[in-house]
Amino acid sequence: MKLLTFCLLVLIVCTPTAFAYPQDQLQDCITSAQKDPNVKDVSQSSIEKYCDCALNLIVDEAKDVRESGYECAKQNFN
Repeated sequence: MKLLTFCLLVLIVCTPTAFAYPQDQLQDCITSAQKDPNVKDVSQSSIEKYCDCALNLIVDEAKDVRESGYECAKQNFN
């Protein structure tokens, strides 16, 4: 019984993060953002964080696309 409890605890603690949006959407967002001349001097890391933030708000929290993009841009591009 202790072994079963331990195994369940390990499975719960070591569960990888699940993303609601497909990884290809993240890559599409990054590619699209890189083509935008307004963000040509922005680091790759900031673009990735922006896209992750926006997709999480849009897909996971069902927020408006425009508002989500604006909120994430303020966080990652300043």
